Amino acid sequence: MIEWQANRLWYQSDDYRCFGVNIGQRMMIVRLESGELLIHNPTTLTEDIRQHIAKLGTVSIITTVNCHLHAALSDWWLAYPDAYFYSAPGLASVRTDIGFDGTLNSTTSPRWKGQLYQTIVRGNDRSEDVVFCDPLSKTLLFGESILWLNEGSLGRQLAGKLLGCHNQASIPFYHQMSVKERNLLRWSLQEILTWPFEHILPVHGDPIWFDGKKKLANAYAWLLGH
Repeated sequence: MIEWQANRLWYQSDDYRCFGVNIGQRMMIVRLESGELLIHNPTTLTEDIRQHIAKLGTVSIITTVNCHLHAALSDWWLAYPDAYFYSAPGLASVRTDIGFDGTLNSTTSPRWKGQLYQTIVRGNDRSEDVVFCDPLSKTLLFGESILWLNEGSLGRQLAGKLLGCHNQASIPFYHQMSVKERNLLRWSLQEILTWPFEHILPVHGDPIWFDGKKKLANAYAWLLGH
């Protein structure tokens, strides 16, 4: 587990394959002002990870990023029965076995209001991603669409070159093609670009250090007209 910001933000990487290439999947952990933990995009829960998390604090909130990434959710549901579970848009109807406490939307939840920014990246009727911004670490916790594959195996780097996201973070063609409501996506991004962040932790790929707003805007230049 990587400590991204001392005593505030951590992430854990897990395997995730796209077109046969392991592009990784990232779980993010935020320590709230109460000292309790918010887990975003929970991935495989091993005993080692569970013990590591126990040293960080009490898990009180578990949030999901979209309606597709939920393979490990049952293990978390069983392991943390006292935590509040929040569904990404569309997930609650898919995972009827999970007793969600609410569905996330573009209004910041009272449970972390004043501590994190929150919205939904809209415009893709197949999947809408939950996005957070942590102002203390100046980090944007982004969804699946932005990708940077600059490090790792030769196969991973080759995939980055083929997808146009090796030299810089970008939006792969398959995500661009899935956008149905460009105005909704543009409005989501315009809101996000007002937030106080310098770095981006996407769900997949490499972390994006520094100049986060510029890099996000450049990745969406095909939409924003930059």
